Amino acid sequence: MQPGTSTDLPATANDRPSRKWLLVVVIALAAAGAWYSMHGRPAAVSEPVTVGGGRPQLFDFGMGVCSQCKRMKPVMERAARELGSCVEVHVLDIRVEVNEQLAERYGMHAIPFILLVDGAGKELWRHEGFVDYPELSLAVSRYLGLTPDRQCGGDD
Repeated sequence: MQPGTSTDLPATANDRPSRKWLLVVVIALAAAGAWYSMHGRPAAVSEPVTVGGGRPQLFDFGMGVCSQCKRMKPVMERAARELGSCVEVHVLDIRVEVNEQLAERYGMHAIPFILLVDGAGKELWRHEGFVDYPELSLAVSRYLGLTPDRQCGGDD
């Protein structure tokens, strides 16, 4: 070993990390953890959704970090208001295991994945990607046999 290359020398005050850097690292980790708890994890699900409970169901499978999924939020909120008396509306995060399994059962390949099933759980209609409310409403009406004189009652 050459002189001056020994690793057995005691550390000097300049060689030790300062407490300021340690504090910066701790604060950064705490901030990252707080952000992840608000944005990175799916919302808790108390019970899995039962498919085929007798009423038609409209599902929106997606993730909170997906821009197209975020665009679906107001569409699905309107669907719940205006079509809710005819169909159960569910917005599900696929990062929750039971939701992912349900999406896989119906052969989801992309998100957002919009799925309409009848009261027995049989697939009636599907759409992968963003869909606007008029198209969504038309599909639900068509597949549920709704006509201008037989429509869903909404709260609006």
